[in-house]
Amino acid sequence: MLKDRGRKKWQGFFMPEHISMLKRMDRDSLKQPRPELDPLQIEEMEQLLLKSVENHSRLIVTTWSDGFFNKRVGVVKKLNPVEKKITFIDELDCTFNLSFYSITNVEKL
Repeated sequence: MLKDRGRKKWQGFFMPEHISMLKRMDRDSLKQPRPELDPLQIEEMEQLLLKSVENHSRLIVTTWSDGFFNKRVGVVKKLNPVEKKITFIDELDCTFNLSFYSITNVEKL
């Protein structure tokens, strides 16, 4: 009786360049486009960010980068309208500088 090695048998036929290309194609297929925000949504997000600076209230900030969304929970420490960035401290006390452009959603916790 023959014993088949499954996928392991076929992995030897792929060159490393092909494997990296297939992984990149899989990753690219999961990417999502950046959502377009209307001025009302932007205004609501700005209000929540300002309240977080004043009251130290926790927020859930969703950012978009290179086709993927990331959610972070924390407090806004500082707003910088000149550089269009916010300083954000998450639950693990890690400080992030987030661009206004990368923020797609802000929610109260």
